[in-house]
Amino acid sequence: MGNNNSPLESLAAFAIVFVAGVISTVGLGKYIEKVKKDAVQDTITMEKK
Repeated sequence: MGNNNSPLESLAAFAIVFVAGVISTVGLGKYIEKVKKDAVQDTITMEKK
């Protein structure tokens, strides 16, 4: 059984996976920023008490 996928199908699959990777990387980065910001805010709040 040979591989009958066209080059265009392979390119489309690569593009879909690439975009999914970019979206997940940006989402993870935003989440890490939020966690850091919340941690700093909690630290400031605790120091005031």
